[in-house]
Amino acid sequence: MEITMGVKNTIRALLERLPDDCELEDAIDQLCLLEAPRQNDAEMEPLTDAQRRELARRLDLLDSESEPDVPWREVLDRTRR
Repeated sequence: MEITMGVKNTIRALLERLPDDCELEDAIDQLCLLEAPRQNDAEMEPLTDAQRRELARRLDLLDSESEPDVPWREVLDRTRR
């Protein structure tokens, strides 16, 4: 319950900051920013060797993909059709 109330309060504060005439996409952008990790690198636990290898594997996979990245708004537009 405490976490839920924290989330609700965060969203309320976000809505108060946004202009009344903002677009839904602008609000979603701001919510996505809230989802970003809140810890800085110095506070994070160091990666294990296995985590480093997995990260390197995933980055290599991303580099090998030929399809370009699709902006999330385009994905959102596609789902609305």
